[in-house]
Order: sequence, then structure tokens, then C-alpha cells
Amino acid sequence: MKRTAIYVLLVCAFMACKNKSNTSGSVEGKDSVSTASTIEADQSKGAADTTFDIQSIPVTDKDPGTFPYLNPPETYTYGFDKQIRQSDIKDFDKEYFAVNGKLIPQEGKSYKVSIEKDRSDGKRFNSLIVERSYEQAILALGGVKVNHVPVSNEEYKRVGDKELIEKHYGASINANLLDDIKTYVIRTKDKVIWIQMSLLNEESGNLTVLETGELKIVNKISNTTNPK
Repeated sequence: MKRTAIYVLLVCAFMACKNKSNTSGSVEGKDSVSTASTIEADQSKGAADTTFDIQSIPVTDKDPGTFPYLNPPETYTYGFDKQIRQSDIKDFDKEYFAVNGKLIPQEGKSYKVSIEKDRSDGKRFNSLIVERSYEQAILALGGVKVNHVPVSNEEYKRVGDKELIEKHYGASINANLLDDIKTYVIRTKDKVIWIQMSLLNEESGNLTVLETGELKIVNKISNTTNPK
């Protein structure tokens, strides 16, 4: 009888230890799932957000005039010409614009050109004068500055040289000036105009003006069947 009682006590102790072990394993599993979910959520937060709500830009009643809307400051020129060349205007094009550190593609009518200094007065390119001149004109038209932070090297690489350089969809983005890209949007009742500049002091600058729009296909391409 005494041996039986001892045997029962040993069995009960063994079962209690086993249940405790299973309970600990179950809690650890829940913690692992919770931790994994937290990491996944944090990673999703870090994903590139390339969306932009145009409704956040107020509509202006100012008339921007004729495309490309902006003339260079006094003693500055587009390229080395004294006037805007129509050959530099594309009816449909693409450009990436910096918006709060992210590069967002826009399509439409574009004008991409370098900004040069007419040095007949003996003075060099002054990026501050150029920046302030354009900003004053853009804000007077009701424009809004939409980029206030640097574009990271990771963001630049995300889009890649093929898009930005080879295809010329980053004409106003200088890889050496990612910390100082000027981007503005003007929104009228029937137009959305993007303006972007990269300026290198005492050298030159690059400007893109793009009026968003869809491609207008004049000639429809139809499927034809080769005669047998």
C-alpha cells in the first residue's frame, strides 16, 4: 500500500512538470508570432511611399500664361540661346519629381533645359539669385513648394540610372545635389504644372517644367491580318 502511494505521487509530479513545460512552450510560440508581426509591420512602414495627393495643393486663380510659363532671371538664359526653342518642348514626356524626399513620376508636356549665365557682365552663375527669382515668380502664381528634405541615395537607386539618366527622365535631378532639389506645383482649375530645379553655384542649373496630361493618340493602330 505504501509503495502504491509513492508510485501515485511520482506519476502526479511527472504530469505536473509536463503540463508546465507545454504551457511555457505555448507562450513562447505566441511571443514569437507577435514579434514577427511587429517586425513585418515596421518593415511595411519603411516601404517607399510614392503616392501624392494633388488635392492637397490649393487651386489658384492666377493665369500662368503660355507654356513653359517661366522666363529665366535677368542676365540668365535657357541653354545659350536668348529665347525658348520650340524643339526643346515635348508634347508628351516623363520626369521624376522630388516630393518630401521621394521621387514621383509625372507625365505630360515638358520643357527640360539648362540654366546658364550670360557672362558678358563678367559675373558668374549665382544659384541663390536664380532660386529666389523662380520661387518668387512661382509663389506669385499660387504655386506650392513640395520638397523640403533631401532625396536619399537609396531612393535615387530605387528608380535607377536607366530611368533617370539613360531615358532622361531625371533631367532636373543631379545625383550630386540630392540634398537640394527644388520642386513646386502650380494647380489651376484645368492644369497641374510641376517645376523642378537643381542648381550648382557658380556653374549652371537644370530646369524641368511639366504640365501633366495624357497621351493623345492621333492615329489609331489597328490589328491587321497578313494575307495568306
